[in-house]
Amino acid sequence: MKRIVVLGGYGIIGKIVVYDLFKTNKNCEIFVVGRNLEKAEEYANSFNSPRVKAKKTNIQNKKELVSLIKGSDVVVNCVQYYFNFEIMKACLKAKTNYVDLGGLYHLTKKQLKLHRYFKKIKKLAILGCGSSPGITNVLVAYGSKLLKKINEIEIFFADKDETKYEQKFVLPYSFKTLVDEFTLKPAVLKKGKIRFVKPMSGEKIYYIDGFGKKRAFLTLHSELATLPSFLKDKGIKDIEFRVTFDDDFIEKIKILIENGFTSKENLNLSGQKLKIIDVTSNLMEKFIVNQKTKIKDKEILRVIFNKGSLFLDAITKTTRNISAGSYNTGVPCSIITQMISENKGLLKKSGVYAPESIINPKEFFSELKKRGIIILKNKKRVN
Repeated sequence: MKRIVVLGGYGIIGKIVVYDLFKTNKNCEIFVVGRNLEKAEEYANSFNSPRVKAKKTNIQNKKELVSLIKGSDVVVNCVQYYFNFEIMKACLKAKTNYVDLGGLYHLTKKQLKLHRYFKKIKKLAILGCGSSPGITNVLVAYGSKLLKKINEIEIFFADKDETKYEQKFVLPYSFKTLVDEFTLKPAVLKKGKIRFVKPMSGEKIYYIDGFGKKRAFLTLHSELATLPSFLKDKGIKDIEFRVTFDDDFIEKIKILIENGFTSKENLNLSGQKLKIIDVTSNLMEKFIVNQKTKIKDKEILRVIFNKGSLFLDAITKTTRNISAGSYNTGVPCSIITQMISENKGLLKKSGVYAPESIINPKEFFSELKKRGIIILKNKKRVN
């Protein structure tokens, strides 16, 4: 039986990964891992199965982490992306395969430098295996097979949420990642060269069937770290990645940023030094959606090629009362993990890769279809 370790396995995305692994693969033993053993046990016990176990670890204690993951087939990293590089080094030490949800731009570049080390131990690491990065990367790979020449690409995601929330603010994913998307300089490919531009610049309005009008701005994302080299032979000149949020949500995040609530400076509380952003991030956890709330939303991931001559979409709706944006982040991670553990096709390679360089789009889209995520090419169904 395959042994899969999910770090952060009781978190928002980790839970989805664990659930999908359990439901779609009877040939794996799953470890729900985190620093809070009580939370890990509570989620693991909810499966009422000997195949799902709980473990406690401090991911910053390399010796402890290596000891835990040694003997695993795949380590799935669902913790805050800041720890990706160190977790990868632990996987090298333990000689195990690795999957994560992405590291924005700069950390992804750093992670790619571990390629020769993973090849040396004949193991595989795939970076950015969620929705975006993840599904978006594979959409680009699929589009590249349809077009002889690709001059430019635009990528964005948008959500339509009809949920009736009791709370006035909802945190869609990691607060720290969200802050980085609002404050770090976005990478864009312009005339064949990577440039870094002003945070939240490049505003654009998209009109999307079934989603309405969406205001978008450029943000730092890991797709820009890998797609330019992947598309080099296609003549790529320009790539941009944008996020879209409701105006009210944007203003609330900006208020927190502008008033110092996301500062990395230390705050002295009763003699204990804590970073302000760590305190805020901890407080923001109360804005995670209440499990009793009936979710009703849908999300679109769109890749536009050559000013719209081709556009590819991934559409996800609320599933098992999980928001579309969370569901389509956790599910791809489980799919790719299983591709590695089952040693399928192209995944017999070793080294460090982005999804577009190694995942077979048709096989991947087929697995997404089984889970209710549909792929469209110029509005026509692909999977």
